[in-house]
Amino acid sequence: LRQWIEQGAPWGQHWAFEPPQRTPVPVVRGTSHAIDAWVRHALERDGLKPAPEASRPTLRRRLTLDLTGLPPTPSEIDAFVADPSPHAYERQVDRLLASPRYGERMAWEWMEAARYADSNGYVNADSDRPLAFRYRDYVIRSINQDKPFDRWIREQLAGDEMAGWKPGDPVTPEIRELLEATHFLRNGQAGTGES
Repeated sequence: LRQWIEQGAPWGQHWAFEPPQRTPVPVVRGTSHAIDAWVRHALERDGLKPAPEASRPTLRRRLTLDLTGLPPTPSEIDAFVADPSPHAYERQVDRLLASPRYGERMAWEWMEAARYADSNGYVNADSDRPLAFRYRDYVIRSINQDKPFDRWIREQLAGDEMAGWKPGDPVTPEIRELLEATHFLRNGQAGTGES
């Protein structure tokens, strides 16, 4: 590093210091979206073909599993298959995104990354965190309310500061939510109080 600085810190010696450049989207037949063009380009480059279009029952099953983590009921599949509307799929997406199950499914992904646990995680002293569920419920509510991501992150990192609560002050639902959000900072193993 010292040698690089002594040389005047020239650009180009390390990829991280190169300015980003936009790569042109490949021109591929039968695509109308950039993502589709990149996927189709990679498939053609590797001598592969796209999978055939899924049947309507399979499409409905995949959609429901992806967005809720649960399979659709047979009657839900039958209703989707019988719906001739060109907007049937979009309506199903909207319905599933509005479902409380959507927040539960997406919360699982976030809580895995955030290392959520209901206990402190030590083998000899794995004490419970009896109120940890409040953070889980906060995450599910936030996702289901479509809370803006930047606000959601700020609440988890500094909700206690945003609340401005002091001992003895009344706790409103808004303050409670901000305090619950900061449990994010306690998700990892914590053996500091364990013997």
